[in-house]
Amino acid sequence: MPLSISNSKVGGNLATAMKRGPVSAGKGIVALLGGLVSIFLGLEISAPMILARLSHTEQRIGVEMKAAQKLQPAMADGRPTVLFVGNSLLLEGVQMDALHAELAQQYEVRRFAVEQTHYLDWYFGVRKLLQEGSRPSIIVLALATDQLASHWTMGEAFAHRQMSARDFLLVVRETNLDRTTASSYVFAHWSRWLADKGFIRQCVMILTIPKFRDLAARIADHGPHVNDPRELMEAAQARLPQLAELNRAYGVRIVLLIPPTLHEDQSSEIQQIGAKAGVPVWVLAPPGEFPREYFMDGFHLNGRGSGIFTARVSQQLRTMQNVQANCKDCDRKAMPSSASGNRMIPAVQVEQGSH
Repeated sequence: MPLSISNSKVGGNLATAMKRGPVSAGKGIVALLGGLVSIFLGLEISAPMILARLSHTEQRIGVEMKAAQKLQPAMADGRPTVLFVGNSLLLEGVQMDALHAELAQQYEVRRFAVEQTHYLDWYFGVRKLLQEGSRPSIIVLALATDQLASHWTMGEAFAHRQMSARDFLLVVRETNLDRTTASSYVFAHWSRWLADKGFIRQCVMILTIPKFRDLAARIADHGPHVNDPRELMEAAQARLPQLAELNRAYGVRIVLLIPPTLHEDQSSEIQQIGAKAGVPVWVLAPPGEFPREYFMDGFHLNGRGSGIFTARVSQQLRTMQNVQANCKDCDRKAMPSSASGNRMIPAVQVEQGSH
């Protein structure tokens, strides 16, 4: 008897469902798409808030990027602006507070640094800044020579932060992107969540895995990814003229700053290539000059090493300003006033000081 009652109930339910009719496939697809869109919008809105709470690095990058976007050739008091761009070598190698204090009378010094970035990140990053109206008087790009030759970018984070939409096809050509990766760059350019999901995952790992930062520092690959001197030279011959073209197109002065290193990096040869291309290359510490005890990990400078290197950067900028002033004085004597101020300033070498 219970079985017959159960069967009758099932039959009744089935009959009722059949009367209502089958669920439309179109409505199911619409419902699914609506759910996916809601999830994506939630992630898109929450990503900045998550990073704001979890990542001091992302907060710093955001502040520095906004300041860089607003830079003009000079401050209200007439001091030229200098923008330092680069990666962790810049963060650890140049003490910005000390540099700002030393050059307060001559320059307004700013920084825009993103860890794990290479040449293509900054070539397109600088292009984007200039396209958006940023006009620092001097841009100092701090990269090791193997990073100058690197073909890497920061991927989706680069596409969102440092790639302009108008440069997309140029990015595809320069980085040899396949179609799948290129499409991910397009979506990441407009999506904060796609760009930041890697940083969010890293923040979660830092919070959940004990001493994750120490572990990451130990296993990180800080060695050069391009060792062949010929490849380094070919990259410099191709890429320094690209920076020179930005000089001419936007009227800014771009300088390549090569941080100290323990190994031979062909920086002197690259300096000569830069001189021919019209891009000063600052080698303020020849390879091997700084001893190992000036480095944290054989790659990044420690406090002692960065203090010495910062002093040399400061002196180089002072020397540049003095040479520029002298050149302008010469131009005023030799040319009409309307023609002065447009000459290229030759690269200057700082006399190497003692340790």
